[in-house]
Amino acid sequence: MSKLDLKFLPKDHGLSINNEIGSISVRLMKSQPQNDLGVAPTHLWLETDVTDIHLLMDGSTSVLEVVKIATVVSANIPTQSTEPIRAEVNIKISGGQCNLIISRIKPLILMKSAKKKPLVLHESSQQDKVPKEKLALALVLTFSVPELSVVLYSLDDIPLFHCCLLSTHFSASKLVNQGPELHAKLGELKFLVAVKHQQLINESISGTLLHISRSTLDLEQKEAGKDSGVDHAKSALSVNISGIGMHFCFYYLELLCTTAMSYKGFLKSIRPPKKRPVHETSQKSTKNAKGAQLVKISVEQCSILYVGDMRLEDMSVADPKRVNFGSQGGRVMITDDANGGPRMAYVNSTRFPDNKNVNFSTSLEINRFGLCLNKEKHSMQVELGRSRLTHKEYQFDDNPAEEVTLFDVQKAKFVKRSGGQNDNAVCSLINVTDIAVRYEPDPCLELLEVGTRLKSVLHRLKLQNSATEVKDETAHMDTLTKKDPTDNSQQEKAQKKRESVIAIDVESLKISGELADGVEAMVHVGSIFSENAKIGVLIEGVAIIFCDAQLFRSSRMQISRIPISVSDSLPDKKFQSATTCDWVIQLRDAYICLPFRLQLRAIDDAVEDTLRAFKLISAAKTSVLFPEKKPSSSSSSKKSKSKSTVFRYIRLIVRDLTAEIEEEPLQGWLDEHMTLMKNVFNESIVRLDLLDQLESAKNKDSPKAKLDGSASENSNDSPDVYVDAPGMQSLEKLREEIHIQAFKSYYQACQKLSVSEGSGSCSSGFQSGFKMSKQRASVMSICAKDVDVSLSKIDGGDEGMISFVKSVDPVCAKNDIPFSRLYGSNFTLKAKSLSAYIRDYTFPLFSGTSAKCDGRLVLAQQATCFQPQVRQDVYVGKWWRVNLLRSATGYTPPMKTYADIPLSFQRGEVSFGVGYEPVFADISYAFTCALRRANLAKRWYFERPEPPRRERSLPWWDDMRNYIHGKFSLCLAETMWHLPAATSPYEKLDQLLITTGYIEIRYVDGYVSLSSKCLKVYITSLESLAKKCTLEPPPHTTIPFLETPSFFMDIAIEWGCDSGNPMDHYIFTLPVEGKPRDKVLDPFRSTSLSLKWSFSLKPSTAEPMESKQKTQASSNDSPTLNVGAHDLVWLSKWWNLFFLPPHKLRLFSRFPRFGVPRFIRSGNLPLDRVMTEQCIRFDATLLQINNIPLQADDPAKGLTLHFTKLRLEISSSRGKQIFTFDCKREPLDLVYMGIDMHLLKVFINNTPEQTSSKDAQVESKSLHTKVADNPACEKSKTKTRSTEKSRDDGFFLYSDYFTIRKQAPKADAARLSAWQEDGRKKSEVTSFKSEFDGGDESDDAQSGSDEEGFNVVVADNCQRVFVHGLKILWSLENRAAILSWVGGLTQAFQPPKPSPSRQYTQRKILEKKQATKEAEMSNDGAPNSSPLASQSSDPLQQTKSSDPASSIGSSKLEPTSTSETATKPSNSSDSGDEGTRLFMVNIVQPQFNLHSEEANGRFLLAAGSGRVMVRSFQSVVQVGQEMFEKALGASNVSIGESKPEMTWSRFEVSVMLEHVQAHVAPTDVDPGAGIQWLPKIHRRSSEVKRTGALLERVFMPCQMYFRITRHKGGNPELKVKPLKELAFNSPDITAGMTSRQFQVMMDVLTNLLFARAPRTRKSNLCYPLDDDDSDIAEESDAVVPDGVEEVELAKIHVEVKERERKILFDDIRILSTSSELSGDLSQSPKSDDSTSIVTGSKSMLVKRLKKELVNVRNGRKEKHILC
Repeated sequence: MSKLDLKFLPKDHGLSINNEIGSISVRLMKSQPQNDLGVAPTHLWLETDVTDIHLLMDGSTSVLEVVKIATVVSANIPTQSTEPIRAEVNIKISGGQCNLIISRIKPLILMKSAKKKPLVLHESSQQDKVPKEKLALALVLTFSVPELSVVLYSLDDIPLFHCCLLSTHFSASKLVNQGPELHAKLGELKFLVAVKHQQLINESISGTLLHISRSTLDLEQKEAGKDSGVDHAKSALSVNISGIGMHFCFYYLELLCTTAMSYKGFLKSIRPPKKRPVHETSQKSTKNAKGAQLVKISVEQCSILYVGDMRLEDMSVADPKRVNFGSQGGRVMITDDANGGPRMAYVNSTRFPDNKNVNFSTSLEINRFGLCLNKEKHSMQVELGRSRLTHKEYQFDDNPAEEVTLFDVQKAKFVKRSGGQNDNAVCSLINVTDIAVRYEPDPCLELLEVGTRLKSVLHRLKLQNSATEVKDETAHMDTLTKKDPTDNSQQEKAQKKRESVIAIDVESLKISGELADGVEAMVHVGSIFSENAKIGVLIEGVAIIFCDAQLFRSSRMQISRIPISVSDSLPDKKFQSATTCDWVIQLRDAYICLPFRLQLRAIDDAVEDTLRAFKLISAAKTSVLFPEKKPSSSSSSKKSKSKSTVFRYIRLIVRDLTAEIEEEPLQGWLDEHMTLMKNVFNESIVRLDLLDQLESAKNKDSPKAKLDGSASENSNDSPDVYVDAPGMQSLEKLREEIHIQAFKSYYQACQKLSVSEGSGSCSSGFQSGFKMSKQRASVMSICAKDVDVSLSKIDGGDEGMISFVKSVDPVCAKNDIPFSRLYGSNFTLKAKSLSAYIRDYTFPLFSGTSAKCDGRLVLAQQATCFQPQVRQDVYVGKWWRVNLLRSATGYTPPMKTYADIPLSFQRGEVSFGVGYEPVFADISYAFTCALRRANLAKRWYFERPEPPRRERSLPWWDDMRNYIHGKFSLCLAETMWHLPAATSPYEKLDQLLITTGYIEIRYVDGYVSLSSKCLKVYITSLESLAKKCTLEPPPHTTIPFLETPSFFMDIAIEWGCDSGNPMDHYIFTLPVEGKPRDKVLDPFRSTSLSLKWSFSLKPSTAEPMESKQKTQASSNDSPTLNVGAHDLVWLSKWWNLFFLPPHKLRLFSRFPRFGVPRFIRSGNLPLDRVMTEQCIRFDATLLQINNIPLQADDPAKGLTLHFTKLRLEISSSRGKQIFTFDCKREPLDLVYMGIDMHLLKVFINNTPEQTSSKDAQVESKSLHTKVADNPACEKSKTKTRSTEKSRDDGFFLYSDYFTIRKQAPKADAARLSAWQEDGRKKSEVTSFKSEFDGGDESDDAQSGSDEEGFNVVVADNCQRVFVHGLKILWSLENRAAILSWVGGLTQAFQPPKPSPSRQYTQRKILEKKQATKEAEMSNDGAPNSSPLASQSSDPLQQTKSSDPASSIGSSKLEPTSTSETATKPSNSSDSGDEGTRLFMVNIVQPQFNLHSEEANGRFLLAAGSGRVMVRSFQSVVQVGQEMFEKALGASNVSIGESKPEMTWSRFEVSVMLEHVQAHVAPTDVDPGAGIQWLPKIHRRSSEVKRTGALLERVFMPCQMYFRITRHKGGNPELKVKPLKELAFNSPDITAGMTSRQFQVMMDVLTNLLFARAPRTRKSNLCYPLDDDDSDIAEESDAVVPDGVEEVELAKIHVEVKERERKILFDDIRILSTSSELSGDLSQSPKSDDSTSIVTGSKSMLVKRLKKELVNVRNGRKEKHILC
């Protein structure tokens, strides 16, 4: 057939459909061949060719156009019906095109849907259910299409898309007893946009939406049967795609969405939803479930490219702010600004005016993608190969595009299947390798704009089709409402039963991003593993990095989640079961680092501002691009409610925890290598010194050797003279070899160091080249082992936290402070050990074991009124600047800490020294860098002007009392405190060591208390002395310097500020006030500080005093102080080092740092100027002080002072003024001193083993209870006479009550009395009246002393001493002991003398200045007859010079009589004749017992009372001219018009004794009688006084007056010899004595009182090994006068020798290492072998140095002899 035209004219539709076929040819052949059996199948062959097919033609276009369809059918029909029919079909379509024109297809669809089906169909369907026989058919179908194109038109007949498919081949087969099989090969597939639409967009964007290069499809189905072993039919689908490429732009997406929505509406319009019963829908779902049971999809390569642009336009958006006013207003939304307008934020672009858009492209590349879906096993597997998501941003200029990889994964796999018991759980596995995720704000904003625009398009399309959709949805809802509700409940139960288990296996996860301008963050995870992600996750190799600096690192971390079983009684059971759970976090190790100069606060501020600006940009974009979207408050409230999930319990377990503050690389490297060089080069220095000695031995006659006196004498005096000294050239070679050897040793030592990786903060720049070791990488580190921290919720939520804050802060409870934010929890801490280290110092700053704590911590922020708002520009990415409102600086209250932390340790170790202070400055600087504000911007960096500071910042002590509040306690079972006595923090031996038993430290606001048991203080004074003169440690037993069973310390801290209420730290305005305060910090700034210290030493038991005195207590049960003169010297040096260290240590923070500009200081007062008052109280009960001298034969050995109670009160103040910040402050002076000593006894304990019994007897009440005037008391005294003898051995002094008072006029009497009264209330209430007075008589004694003015404090700077019941036994032994003890104390407290070399240099400089001055005056023509005037011209300079040689040339006058001195008083500094009182002593009933050895008796001098007053008088007198003429030796000297004046001072000591009487007692009559004393005489007793049994009265009671006056006058030019005057007066003395009594008295006066004290030859401050040297030095100092040239030079030589000896000691100690000396002891130094100096071992060097030490010691002795 050549041509065929088909027209379709449906009735009643008015349609005309034209179809055309060009030609049709059909060829059919049938054949039946014959075979041998005679039965052959019939073969049919059919061939058809159809060309030029046009269906649904309209003009030149048709819906379907085919050029040619060729079909070939070949079939074999068997003769028997049991055999299958075999057929092959081959179809080939050439040149096919399909135009989907809806306007032509729609009438046909409508016409089909208008047909009505007859009702008979339901009955006929039942009749058709007759089973039919199946026809056996074996079919093979082949279908090929070389080229096929499909054009999709819009509803308006506009071509939209064009799909082209090339080289398509299908092959299908259906064999007998086998399922159908389908195999398809698809060539290149392109899905293009129509040319018309392609011209509307940018030419750079490709018009190909989808491009599939090559693909294959395999479909296989297995029929159910026994042969196949399958119960039901199964089908498998496999799709393999070689490559997929997709290209999009927003216009393409919009076009696709528009087309899809229009076609969706069209399909809904032509096919309305059918109403089906519920059971039919369920059956349909089961039927639809049948299909391909196994689906496999494989894609070799896939790429998705999106090209778009982002609009750069200025926008504005509303910026409301939520404010919480707490209990004074609640939560409020602020929508208006200060001017009354709405709060707006302005989003501006940083583009140039000509650039309105930013072009970008985002591409996703997947190398391999595989999907396997098994419906039978309910499993799904997805495999993903190397995938990358990249983002390119094209520049406006010709610069290349910037490419960023947003997502990169090496390999990923997802598996989902059913599992668990009875397959009720859905198990999923996620396996990913090498994930890298990158965040940047610009790509996110660009993609966000694309999503917003797409949502706007979809929303607009939905609105266009809303009418039809609403109708369809209503019809649909009608059918849904008719469903059975039981089905929903069953489905919900089924979903609840099927649990989901997600297993995760991730390797190498890296998340990085630019959180803000200049802030880079990265999280690196080595691996993540979990069998069930809902239960727990195991993470390995976690690292958190900010700005290339590592902050956190952990090798293994496990996070577990424990659901909570909620009781049925809770109303929100469903909510809590879904949101509340317990968490357990376990870490093998955790490393937290504060990198060097990393500004954490600036990072936090930048991230917070950028996040807020990002949200504002997103909101602005949404308001412009999607204005139809309205933000719903309900959704936000729902989100906020869903986010309010509270944790119930969190537990953190860390095996090894380390927190460090990173060291500055330059500082750490210098410190470490300086120490390394000292250790390495010390040996080379020793070798070089030995070579220098060889050279000096060779050139001993040279002038250089003569100048070097010490080296030449050493070589001459040494018995080992180096005879064979090498030449100069060989010496230089040896020196060079020593230097090379030292450098090699230094290089090897450097190689042994383990270099630290560091945090990475200094990875570039100058300091990146300095690598530190691991031991020196941190300034401060905190290490903890087995840390277990548990956090639990505080009951009551915010209300519970507020109640806790009120319980620990009374100010909050009183003023009802509101809070805006509250965070807190109960916590429990357990740790095996907790240590804090500073650098690599010898001792830890703190170290504790078995840490336990069960406390509560709350962070709260005070609510305030709405703060003033300021504008701030925040830059986000490269294209956006957001101008937003924020609170002004200085108006937001800080977050404060409220805590109740009781921390306890089993064992603690603490160390601190002055060498730690620079490190504390470094630590403070590290936190300053971390917490200060800074601009971190790199892309948009510019100098932001700082806002004007209304107030200066608070100092650190005010910050502490502002931020930290609550109760803190620290308990330790035993502690050890190291306080080094050197500036070096690496000191190990020279230290003050404190050990304690149980110790407890408590702190609340304004009060610190410390209580300790078994406190012992050890000092290394003896070791420091022995270190200077010997190499061996001193062989002595360790005796504690201080030992006390109980020690208490209280510190009361009182601050003063302008507000008047220093405890009120809520300095910001409250919401009810309505406006901010003008001054916030200044009223709280401290202007005064009062520290009140209270120390107390108590015995071990808390028994009453009476029972305590009756018991025999050991020495360890009471406070004991073992001290010697050398200990006091060591303590004074230690004290001066701690409180007056070198200024570079104390003021280290004020020195400039390397590479850091100096900032303007805050201007606050330093703490020492803020301190206005300091009060110290020291109480000791049953205190015993033992004198421990160095010398074994010291007379003062065994001297013991015992106090029943000792109290020392010292107060320093600046005066009684009101202190403000700018007021003038007086210096902090001593204004009050008070010392109280109860029951003082001083004795010499010659038997140390009986010390405890003697102390107990001293403490006994019988010793202090005095004999009454009745026979019973006399009888009791006779009975105890035998025991008193042993008790009186070594007795020296006893006093009932001893007080010292001194008060200055500037003291604040009210505050001082209040402090004293507070001390009396806190101390133990002990009545000492019954202890030394007995009954009412003590009241009389006290009242009598008060009437006479005793014990009265007057504010006149006069030191008043009150002594009651003084008894002194003065003997030769006691005198020697006391003089030795006082001499040692004098030597200990006297200022150190300058060295001889310094004295010699000062004298030479002074002589040179004087000579120069005299030469200048002689040149100026000054008269030679006035040396007095010339010398007195500069008296101040000569007064300052303390050189003893300056007194040689001065004239000394010794006037023969006072009449020759014509003086006239001109001025007096004293008012009247009273003078200035220095101190006053009031004595009640003193007794002085003077022992006579030769006369065998004692002389007792007693008095009822006495007073000693010391005064000084200062006056200026005029000296007559004849006085100076006689002094100068020439009468014609012209003095001048002005009369000379000089200062005349008088020092007067007045002694008054009342009721003085003397007695003599023999000591050979009754050896067991003991010391005889007079009983106490009270004022109510009769005048008749009964003496002791052996006392013989010498003279009757009388009064005595003594006065000793010392006159001193002159000036630096004219010195007058001091005059001494002694006056004695006794108006009523009556004496009568026998010869024996007179002999006793004369012997006492001769040998004890008036005899010259023996000179102590030995020094109390020298080590016993240096006795001979010290004796020689003291004798030479006593004999040789000052100013002799030869003696001073000899002393300088001795000083040089001493210095050499100390250097030798240090070198020997450094070189004496046990590791090398053990193997080289057999070697001996050879004097003639110079190479042994270079190649010899350290042991050989030590032996040489020891020989040199002997030579130096001998030379030192000889120089002493010459002196």
